[in-house]
Amino acid sequence: MFARISTASALTARQTLVAASARRTIASTASLKLKESSNTDPDPQHFESHKQDSLKKQKEGKGHWKPELASNSEENVKADRMSDAELAEATKRHLEDRAAEAKGTKK
Repeated sequence: MFARISTASALTARQTLVAASARRTIASTASLKLKESSNTDPDPQHFESHKQDSLKKQKEGKGHWKPELASNSEENVKADRMSDAELAEATKRHLEDRAAEAKGTKK
């Protein structure tokens, strides 16, 4: 008899606990990041200038891929699909751009 009472009360306690946790809601705010690793929201003017530049070049038939508009996942896929020669050229160009920025003579 005692086993039935304690089992029934344990079941009721468990059901109450499950019901209480089911009523709890979890809310989060939307993140407006371009990159998954970005710690701050992007500068809208900076992003918009890259977007407009990309659209202008597409209309002129000179469009190219812009990493500034891509997510980290898209950049990783792009890098995985590059040949060794393309990767070497992209690395060289990136290092030249960073050196020019450091000197203050960006192309």
